[in-house]
Amino acid sequence: MKLKKAAAGLLAAVLVCGLASCGGDTSWTYRNGETTVTSGMYVGLSIDALNAASAVEGYDSSKSPFDQTLEGMDGEDWIQDKANDYAKEYLAVEDQFTQRGMSLTEEDQAAIDSQVELYWTSLGMGALYEEEGCGKTSYTNILTNQYKKNLLFQAVYGEGGEEEVSQEELRSVFQNDYVKGVYFSVSLADDEGNKLTGDELQAKQDEAQTLADRITAGEDFETVKANYTADPEATEEETEPSDTSVVVKKENATSAVYKAIADGEVGEVQVIEDGNNAYVVQTLDVMSGTSFEDYRDTVLFDMKSNEFEEKVSAWAEELSIEENTAAVNKHNPSHLKDLF
Repeated sequence: MKLKKAAAGLLAAVLVCGLASCGGDTSWTYRNGETTVTSGMYVGLSIDALNAASAVEGYDSSKSPFDQTLEGMDGEDWIQDKANDYAKEYLAVEDQFTQRGMSLTEEDQAAIDSQVELYWTSLGMGALYEEEGCGKTSYTNILTNQYKKNLLFQAVYGEGGEEEVSQEELRSVFQNDYVKGVYFSVSLADDEGNKLTGDELQAKQDEAQTLADRITAGEDFETVKANYTADPEATEEETEPSDTSVVVKKENATSAVYKAIADGEVGEVQVIEDGNNAYVVQTLDVMSGTSFEDYRDTVLFDMKSNEFEEKVSAWAEELSIEENTAAVNKHNPSHLKDLF
């Protein structure tokens, strides 16, 4: 019976195609010369557009993005426009990468392959993408393009770039706009997760303060932390102190712990409470250790990412991009409504 129904469906499809003159190629959506955004890639970029919607100011996570207003636009129209922009920017990145004579090294390709396997296989995203119509090859092309985009960013603003941001400027921004600190928690809850009360609570609060006082008196923070948080059955090697510092931009220091780090003087040790935990917090010199080297690219991205996005959009505008309207309509993001 199922075979008969399938055969009948196939015959109906053939008749419909014949009546409607189905013959247009809908395997691609946009192209620039020989570079193409396939329909599968367009689906993947549409999923990216859905993810971008959640970052729009005023986004209501309790509703489908298709059913709300995004930046003054109907949600569905906003997502469609964003997917179209992503497709055109894909072509712009490919064009710029080629025009500048850039290429991927073996290390670059290995990094891309690793990212693909992480998201596609390890995190299980492959099933969702394939179900919606974006295969692994299309997904790989999208991630490869994003990697090329990052390389272009460095070619413009990185060391030796055409609009290089000096190390001195990066250091200045890092020193003035970022903070660094370390912390660990002392639980104020019982085994069932309920906050302690009375003498039991006071004992834990006193314990946290004693730990803080030891650090203030000169003991190494990481050693105190390692000894306090260590598993009693852990080996000596497992309890060795290690660097657990955090670096955060001042304007993003909104949590209780990060705010304490930002508000504290360098070297100051504080005990704060937040929910069912007390935290022993110490503010550090943001320029200490290798923090600047570790976060240099992050600082550069924060400084120039918006400007770079404008460049990519301008590159796309300069291209003679061909749109396959039939394919765009066939694979438009409204087909992703089943995800919500």
